[in-house]
Amino acid sequence: MSRLVLFQQTLRLMLLIMVWPGSGSAVAQEPERFMSLQLENDFFANSGDRYYTHGTQLSLMKLETPPAWLDTVAGWTPFYQPGSDGTSNLVQYTVGQKIFTPNDTDAAHVLADDRPYAGYLYVGIAVLSHVSSHNNVDTGNLFEITLGIVGPSALSEQTQTSYHDLIGIDSPAGWEHQLEDEPAIGLMYSRFWRRVQPLSAGLEFGVNPHVSTSLGNVYTYGATGVMFRIGNNLRRDLSPPNIRPGFPGLPYFKTGRAHSWYGFLGFEGRLVVRDIFLDGNTFSDSHSVEKEWLVGDMQYGVVYLLGDMRIAISNMVRSDEFKTQSVRTRFGAVNLSLSY
Repeated sequence: MSRLVLFQQTLRLMLLIMVWPGSGSAVAQEPERFMSLQLENDFFANSGDRYYTHGTQLSLMKLETPPAWLDTVAGWTPFYQPGSDGTSNLVQYTVGQKIFTPNDTDAAHVLADDRPYAGYLYVGIAVLSHVSSHNNVDTGNLFEITLGIVGPSALSEQTQTSYHDLIGIDSPAGWEHQLEDEPAIGLMYSRFWRRVQPLSAGLEFGVNPHVSTSLGNVYTYGATGVMFRIGNNLRRDLSPPNIRPGFPGLPYFKTGRAHSWYGFLGFEGRLVVRDIFLDGNTFSDSHSVEKEWLVGDMQYGVVYLLGDMRIAISNMVRSDEFKTQSVRTRFGAVNLSLSY
């Protein structure tokens, strides 16, 4: 059996296990659904093929009772709180892929001072609970479990080279030195706050602080940050989705006939204990570089909502992630979210 066929079968099994409803039941006969497609690429920031060069994430968030096993596991986390009525009612299912390359993609040999080639393919399930709403401040929790694979079976080499062939440019030459296959597991918890303050002429100003933590063999870190927003009808959403690590956005938004918009500027700082894409494989020898323990993100962009659709365009500037990094990581993101 080929590696591709084996991984496809494994991925189907993982998805089946993660969406199995258990003893949970739907909150409504026709629960609302929110589909989100997130595309992140250094091309959008005109920064060339380097470092975190591409990410794709497809998410489905449903208004429903989470599987009983997920509610139980989420309840084990020290800071997790269920919804104010004792239940949680938004569940998110995710599949995604990430691609990493060094700065010099023309070299066919290992570049000791440059980051490794790496690919990551994953599925995830998350539960969102609404804790409270008081004095214009909303508070919520997001708990997520991800399973996946790092290495050749993530098919990131095939994704990148196929796209480069399609647009007629040379592909990176060093993929044979990418990280080895390694099963991936991650647990993530985020707590966030949203405050909206009316201004004048229909404008509102919003402040969204958050804290996050991640534990696993791919990412282990603690983070805190804040996002500032200005626009109208800011309570229609929290912020657009991001591929982690990053700000805790959601596919969910409130639909409506009137259009609304906002601009945003966010900052996040992370204390990074483990990043497999820099530290290398956990259980085998591989190329690695010395990572920076403190990493910061700045993200800015615009969001437009109309009816059952939300469109977000943003750019991210990330501080150096490893000691010998030659330029800052920059990438752009486009998100399309639909309610149906």
